[in-house]
Amino acid sequence: MQVSARVPDKLKRFLGAHRRQLFNLLAWCCFGLGFVGMLVPLMPTTVFWICAAWLWLRSRPERVRFLVEHPRFGASIRDFLEHGEVCPTGKKAAILSMAGSYLIWFSLIGPGLWPALTVAAILALVSTWIATRPDNRHRRRQAQGEVRVELDLEGLVAAEPATETRGLSR
Repeated sequence: MQVSARVPDKLKRFLGAHRRQLFNLLAWCCFGLGFVGMLVPLMPTTVFWICAAWLWLRSRPERVRFLVEHPRFGASIRDFLEHGEVCPTGKKAAILSMAGSYLIWFSLIGPGLWPALTVAAILALVSTWIATRPDNRHRRRQAQGEVRVELDLEGLVAAEPATETRGLSR
């Protein structure tokens, strides 16, 4: 018996045609979860908004502007999108929040051995991934003024890359 991991052509065509709508829907879900995270303790906001920004960059790039210009979370989102960086405070907060959420879940639900180990393993992997992200301390130390990061959203919206000549033209 041969097992094939190929995606059926019909499903490929459907996902190809509806990828932008699916990503847009998932982005709104992430944005909503991030909004709830502003109100509910131990639920993250920035993580969900980073996911929303990533999804919107692939579906509706013009919607990312709101997130990257947000007065509180915008700098963290820009740092992650442009450099893959997570600030040390964000790392600590994310890892401690996951540990706290796991302890609360474990004490309130009292799951069996396998669900508890599965969730612990997933959270450990995510925590390791977050801890290994570079941080932005070195760039902040090198900067002598305010750091302003600009995303070229117009360039992301363009269907084809713009051709321009480099150098001086007279």
